[in-house]
Amino acid sequence: MDIYCQRCGEPWDAYGARHGDMDAEERYRFFRGIDCPCCHGKPIEKRPFRAELAAALTDILGDDIDGLASEMDDAEYLLGSKFWE
Repeated sequence: MDIYCQRCGEPWDAYGARHGDMDAEERYRFFRGIDCPCCHGKPIEKRPFRAELAAALTDILGDDIDGLASEMDDAEYLLGSKFWE
């Protein structure tokens, strides 16, 4: 299951984000909602809905990454193509 950047909405595999796709600094920035390797240093014109949803769910769930991934998976299923707008 994926978790999403809270800034740009880029999907990241939950296991990979925690254990190898990112170095320690990138992981710190990603899980704090600062940015991800895809959007680091780039301007974001319009924050996607999935990024806003990821930020809100992170506020609610805190460090529960598996719960966050599950909720985002449910949201993608329920919203369909609107999730990717």
